Amino acid sequence: MNDKKFFLENYNDIVEKINSIKQNALKRKVNYREEQLNRPISFWTKKERLRDKIGKEFTIILRSKGCSWALSKYGGCSMCGYYLDATTKNVSTSQLISQFDYAFNDKINEIKQDSYNYILKIFNSGSFLDENEIPKEARNYIYEKISMVEKIKEVVIESRLEYITSEKLREIREIFNKKYLEIAIGLESVDDYIRNNFINKGVLFKDFKSALNKCKELDIGVKVYLLFKPLFLNEQAAIDDCSYSIKTLIDLGVNSISINPTNIQKGTLAEHLWFQNRYRPPWYYSLFKCIKKSVSQEDLKSIRLLSDPSGAGTKRGIHNCLKKECEISAKERLRNFVLSQNLNELEQKEYECVCKKKYQLQKNYI
Repeated sequence: MNDKKFFLENYNDIVEKINSIKQNALKRKVNYREEQLNRPISFWTKKERLRDKIGKEFTIILRSKGCSWALSKYGGCSMCGYYLDATTKNVSTSQLISQFDYAFNDKINEIKQDSYNYILKIFNSGSFLDENEIPKEARNYIYEKISMVEKIKEVVIESRLEYITSEKLREIREIFNKKYLEIAIGLESVDDYIRNNFINKGVLFKDFKSALNKCKELDIGVKVYLLFKPLFLNEQAAIDDCSYSIKTLIDLGVNSISINPTNIQKGTLAEHLWFQNRYRPPWYYSLFKCIKKSVSQEDLKSIRLLSDPSGAGTKRGIHNCLKKECEISAKERLRNFVLSQNLNELEQKEYECVCKKKYQLQKNYI
């Protein structure tokens, strides 16, 4: 990775705390049986926003060795507990192919017979382009299978910046010559200080811009994950950081932005602080304010703004007061906005809850 010296100099107490929490969590982790390594963690289909209309997504989460950053001495990201889904041993190429085929074969007839077009998302709790997680042979097998399904119009894979090379991008582009491809990158914030000192991402913005240019040269889209309300930010600071990040990324010409409100995952620094009442997941009010502040309807003609929060409406995820009517109203408005890309949806059917006054009084402190 570029600028290793930067990360060595910033190896601090947060990194040590993340590693300590992770080691305790790993003691309780159960190793997977061999047969489990031939099945994906999960897979599903549901409605989703394609580039220019509503379609469906087919998501497959492969069980791999795990994220190299999380497995390194740097400890991984402060909010990420996906390392607990990974296996403690290497997953073979044949096992990865078996996982993909298990999900693919289960859903392929449904996809071919559906009236909707599909976007296929392949996740592996790490980097799809990391050879130590997904070997080239497994990647190429998956690419070839996907390329033969006409109903799959778009494909999304995830990777950390250090694994995005021109060679790997050309490899994908040659196979998906008639499909739209996006590389999803967890940038989290355009602010280097927030990203590396609060999130412990180990990524510099200049390296992101370099990867973005590589993708543009080969007509490959870039999807950026932004973390909404990283640790150590209050609601107003979260709005300001995410809004500035969105505007910056629009100016750079990214194709999609996915806003991911922090959710409390097991075995993380986020969970540690949450247990101590030193961190609260964000409010829906903040997320809606951020979106309306950051983009215009005109912007949404050239960029896709997404958000599908994990744990939404629960104590561990983005929530307002946890009153059923309040949470359902907010969740539905967000979902309708994502599917339609119409900002007016954020104003529709708002449940007038007394918790909004409490939020307004506290947003600069919580």
